[in-house]
Amino acid sequence: MIKTEGIHFYINIANLDDVAENEEKTLGVMQHTIHALDTFFTSIEAYGLRHYPGALVVEKITSSRLHMYVEGNDIGKKFEIVSAVSKYAYMLTTYMTSISKYRSLLKFDIQIGACFGRFMVFEFKRENADETTTIGYAANYAAKLQALSRIGYISISKDLYEALIGNQVQNFVKREDASIIKYDQNCYYESRISELVCRFDMERDLGKADEYAKKVTLQSMQFRDAYKKIDYRNLSKTECKKIIGIPVFADVRGFTKQFDSDDINLEEMARKTQLILSSMYEIIEQRNGVHVQFQGDREVALFHEYEDHDYVSDAVVAGLKMIDTVKQYGVSIGVGQALGRLFAAKIGTRGSKDNILLGRTVAIADHNEDVLAEKNQLVITRQVFEHLKKSGSKLCALFKVRDAESYYTEWGYAYFVSYCKQRQLEDANDKKSYNGAWKMEKKIGSIME
Repeated sequence: MIKTEGIHFYINIANLDDVAENEEKTLGVMQHTIHALDTFFTSIEAYGLRHYPGALVVEKITSSRLHMYVEGNDIGKKFEIVSAVSKYAYMLTTYMTSISKYRSLLKFDIQIGACFGRFMVFEFKRENADETTTIGYAANYAAKLQALSRIGYISISKDLYEALIGNQVQNFVKREDASIIKYDQNCYYESRISELVCRFDMERDLGKADEYAKKVTLQSMQFRDAYKKIDYRNLSKTECKKIIGIPVFADVRGFTKQFDSDDINLEEMARKTQLILSSMYEIIEQRNGVHVQFQGDREVALFHEYEDHDYVSDAVVAGLKMIDTVKQYGVSIGVGQALGRLFAAKIGTRGSKDNILLGRTVAIADHNEDVLAEKNQLVITRQVFEHLKKSGSKLCALFKVRDAESYYTEWGYAYFVSYCKQRQLEDANDKKSYNGAWKMEKKIGSIME
């Protein structure tokens, strides 16, 4: 683990679901969308590396969002990089509408959030699937500010604003929002991205995006059905999978407040995060799921349809088990799931290392976790519940109606096992036969979940 400091910032395509859905309705696949997404994020990274070699670090692409950071405590100078890269991204959204491959797509609408602070960088070691992630207040709060930003705007933390120099501050306006109180903040600052200061003429850099877009033809992109569990190592921009499945988002609740404001406990929190994420990853693997990526202190995974695999029950059981397992670390999580059509691929530079999952279903699962799920809750869509009900799964008994489109449970897997045992005993008692009841432990694995 490496302890460092710098500015974290997120560039998010706020309307990516609309872009993708519009194309899918027309063509049945997301061919242009994935191609454009790769060009957009790769060109942003290339711009930063071209003008600021060694200074800009791209952590990962998380479907609609590019997470980057710039190390160093010379905040004003480091913000020059954030400002230039952000403005280039904004100008690129317009430029890409002139690239022939993307003229049929809706224009990307972006929003950006940034925060300065200390953070930990560490790598999860797995066979053929090492993954670097960061944790710390700066990364978490920057993500929150990105979500608060209006379309075409960048939002920055109060501390970052107060450290800016010269004309960097001239177009920022103070904003307040009750949702940032839990981050121990009372305000943030916002500016139009187009008004950010940048010393480079970007015309030549924009042209390089067109050059990159021409490297891969749309005709070379394949969208195949999944007949076995997908392996992201076999995917790319040209080899994509279209699947029916369940995205799973599991996020630690109230974790940001556990970080000391002066970052005294940062190393301790980093070790704790590694244990939590590793435990969630292992559960996903055990239940035949596919790990997509870690996003700070959040696990993102996929369970999908193939052969006769009961992916829906596996997804739900994995969610329940994660709720139980993380309690040993003194934390709670919220889990969100949804069921529907999805597209999986790998994009970006650095060896196309970023796993992505696209489709409206992803946004719904994300919403169920981020907005609806409280501590120790699993929130599923009506479609997931109806699938469980149709199959006669005992898991249905755990869920209550939350609203017209979602169900929730506050129980974990241990309670489910206990519930199944109790039902077995009651059934045996009704039949005046106790012999089978006490074999429940051995049979639990074969219960129709």
